[in-house]
Amino acid sequence: MKEQEKAYQFWIHNLPGIGDRTIEKLIWEFGSERGVYKAVKKDLGKQLDEDRKKVVRNFTESWNLQEAYEKLIEKGIRFFTCKDQEYPSRLRKLKHPPYGIYCIGNLPGEEKPAAAVIGARECSEYGSFVAKAFSGRMAEAGISVISGMARGIDGIAQQGAIDAGGATYAVLGCGVDICYPASNRRLYEEILAAGGGILSVFTPGTEPQKRNFPERNRIVAGLSDILLVVEARQKSGTWITVDMALEQGKSVYAVPGRLTDRLSDGCNLLIRQGAGIALSPEDLIQEMKILTNREGMNLQENKGRMEQQEVKQEEEIYKFLDFSPRTADELLKQMRKAGKNVELSEVLSELILLCMEGKARQEAGCYVRSGAPMN
Repeated sequence: MKEQEKAYQFWIHNLPGIGDRTIEKLIWEFGSERGVYKAVKKDLGKQLDEDRKKVVRNFTESWNLQEAYEKLIEKGIRFFTCKDQEYPSRLRKLKHPPYGIYCIGNLPGEEKPAAAVIGARECSEYGSFVAKAFSGRMAEAGISVISGMARGIDGIAQQGAIDAGGATYAVLGCGVDICYPASNRRLYEEILAAGGGILSVFTPGTEPQKRNFPERNRIVAGLSDILLVVEARQKSGTWITVDMALEQGKSVYAVPGRLTDRLSDGCNLLIRQGAGIALSPEDLIQEMKILTNREGMNLQENKGRMEQQEVKQEEEIYKFLDFSPRTADELLKQMRKAGKNVELSEVLSELILLCMEGKARQEAGCYVRSGAPMN
């Protein structure tokens, strides 16, 4: 019986020109999705005008109810509505929860805290390292990372969570069966392989369109407990997600940047307006600990082999830091001379982490142990 009901639910969600609000009204009038389906051949009531009634009838005549739903299942796509127990409880709390959500892979765990990490598509090298460092550390702490799999900060943050052995969930502005952007195909597949999920409120086959992304951003905020902005210009799509998170009562954090850096204008303005200052991943983890105690969620550190390896690498780089300022290139040469097989990107990433942890500091492109005087 449940599978039959799902077929009706899938049908009503695919009706052209019928949004979630109208679906709610139709179900209220006819009792169920099945009731709406049966009403198509009779009278669709007062919720639709004659033109839309005609569109619905024509669409339904060409729609094979059971076959369409079976094809959805064959593609590995699951469809959840508000009537399903699996439907994310965080979305139920929204003022207008989406009628349904499609998923390939897994939905975010209800028992685990979740953080959205968003930012500029054309991000800086600094922003890239910070996004990866914050997401990786939060993933290690048992926090699910939510984002939109876009170029730049979004995708980098999600890759950071995967590399740290955690789970991440991508909310798309298109169907879950479409990888957008196409350049993130590898990330799309790695999210699924790592036990995460690809999510969307848009029907499979829906192409990415500009009008879809505000709703995508609302779901990113809705699935998260807190929101972190790494880099953003003052006028960008990031602000849509921030506004929606604030409307939903979520805490918003921003990574501060240089006053002369246009990519940090948005973050600095957010901080000026009252957003939390994210100086290290621990700032967000502490917030999550408070939240988990209040909401009854489970924040459990991942003490796996990958974390131990990263701590060891951080300690190795710290050993090469001195009280004399050195550039990242100079540190790299020293480490390779000592037989360490590392890349410049790894050295830079770990140096930024050390700076955020207060173990090192940077000035004029050089790095030194914290507390040491700079020349």
